[in-house]
Amino acid sequence: MCNKRFVFKSKAFIMLFVGIFLLSGCGKSENIKKDSDNLLTETVNNRVNEETQTESLEAVDKLENIYYYSKDDIDLLRALHRCVSDGKNIYLVHGEPDIYVMPIGTDEHNPANIYNPDGLDVCNIAIDAYGKIHLLMAGQDNEEWFIWQLDENCQVDKIINISSYFETKNMPLWFLVDKDGTYYLQWVIDRDGIIIDKEGALKHKFTPESLGIKWIYEAAVGKNGQIYLVYAKSDVKLEIGRLDMKKCAVENENPTLYFSGNEVFNAMSGGTDTNLLLFSPYSGIWAYDNEKGIMENRVPLSAIEAGYDTEFWPLTFLPDGRLLLLGQMVSDNYTDEVEDESFKQWLLKYIPAGK
Repeated sequence: MCNKRFVFKSKAFIMLFVGIFLLSGCGKSENIKKDSDNLLTETVNNRVNEETQTESLEAVDKLENIYYYSKDDIDLLRALHRCVSDGKNIYLVHGEPDIYVMPIGTDEHNPANIYNPDGLDVCNIAIDAYGKIHLLMAGQDNEEWFIWQLDENCQVDKIINISSYFETKNMPLWFLVDKDGTYYLQWVIDRDGIIIDKEGALKHKFTPESLGIKWIYEAAVGKNGQIYLVYAKSDVKLEIGRLDMKKCAVENENPTLYFSGNEVFNAMSGGTDTNLLLFSPYSGIWAYDNEKGIMENRVPLSAIEAGYDTEFWPLTFLPDGRLLLLGQMVSDNYTDEVEDESFKQWLLKYIPAGK
């Protein structure tokens, strides 16, 4: 792998977040609303009733490579850590007053046409256990912050003002909602965060130190609807723990299941047959489930087929257990001075990891 340009950007990946989230905030609004050919009509039919928790889809063992050509000046790299899927569509946040909807297995995306008369910026997105979309929104100059809950038509159903809880204008890197509707927000630089209940009341503020740990590397909602952290108490190993949202405390599920301190993760989600799936740019896709005693390198990096001159970044895990990677293939004729996008090709790569 050392003699290939098949590279997963890890440090650059983090720096990309810092640049996007801290320097440019949520991104400036552009009026790019247009007809989406009733794409959301199909989305409505795939929503689940809030009274019945969404079951994980059956695992899909299908590797797909979809060539992607950007339109509307959409740079999918800006959707890193701001991309989710409900099993039918992929929802992309691009720092605009709208979200984009891309059906799985296609290279086409369209704005959802959310009614947003004040032009607030969509900063992050989460899907809860019932299939409902939640958006983190910011007002002008990031002075005001809101949580929008969308209905089955992707229109605003409820607005929660959380401006008073923000001590910084910067956008949180993690925006998650657990099965009880409790929100978890965490910033990128110092890893401080807040926990807000479903009605918008502040429950806790936390730091890694207040949680009794050294650093938080990744956060996600597991298959069981609870929030999990990849964290370290030292430089020796990485552990996985469940976050008790009521007590604001990390519970180490199994201290015998841990990763070496050399490991890095930049994507994590609930699995199909396991509680969690994780992606490492150094070792591939891992499956973790404390109750089943599972921690395995399910898809080693060497098994992820990739050509030369390709760089990949993780967009999101799908409910069917596949990891969606965004790849950039650069022509030998392409240089940093060349701005012609015809020299660059993008690839959406679906990697099966569920069982």
